[in-house]
Amino acid sequence: MECETQLKSNMTGEQLLTLSMDMGEKMIICGAEANRVEDTIRRICLAYGCTKVDVFSITSYLSTTIRLPDGTHDTQTRRIHSYSNNLDKLEHLNAISRYICTNTPAYNNIEEEIADIKKARFFPWYISIFGYVLSSGAFAVFFGGSLRDGLTAGLLSLVAYVLDLKVRPLGINMLMYNFFCTFLLGVLARFIGLTGFIDNLDKVFIGLVMLYIPGIQMTNSLRDILCGDIMSGLLRLIEAVILAIAIALGFATSIVGLNLFFH
Repeated sequence: MECETQLKSNMTGEQLLTLSMDMGEKMIICGAEANRVEDTIRRICLAYGCTKVDVFSITSYLSTTIRLPDGTHDTQTRRIHSYSNNLDKLEHLNAISRYICTNTPAYNNIEEEIADIKKARFFPWYISIFGYVLSSGAFAVFFGGSLRDGLTAGLLSLVAYVLDLKVRPLGINMLMYNFFCTFLLGVLARFIGLTGFIDNLDKVFIGLVMLYIPGIQMTNSLRDILCGDIMSGLLRLIEAVILAIAIALGFATSIVGLNLFFH
């Protein structure tokens, strides 16, 4: 029978914090809302026998303090530098967290499985391209564009795919990256428009902007606010608004700049 002053599965306080914080950090990076991250860390720590767990999470910072059965406290903090939206990884993390809470495995037994989460599942390039072309082309037609507008938006989305594949991994600030991408796509669309192939340039822009619009961030921000995580929700909301402004400025700058150039 285990001593009441010890955590389950011979887990030390440092190991438990590392395990739970690794899970929380990966969830934030995958785009999980603050309430889900805090609840996951709290459940894991309580499952191993902690008597009190205090977690604070926002998009760029994570901190956890636990009180061990012997009355001592341990604390860990993490700085989150970037995050995206990977629902496939997030689902895997949720499944592992439920397994941990139910079975309380030893640290060495679960460490390797958590490390495997770093290996993201990559889809074949042709599926990714199909998604880019379909989404941009379909939205261009849906909002009133012609088939030629949809075809143009679909072809230009290939440029967006290459940028996401080659430039985005360089770690460029997302504000500048979105501005650069939308400016470049706007210039290319404007030049194609000069050939007379495009019927409605604005509809092509709408199709392209759907590739960058921060809809998930906006949704997550409202969900955080409704769950009571005001600070995290406001940070996400502000970021989504700023990204949307950068996207609009990118297209607007391309239009204004080329209009001045040709006149």
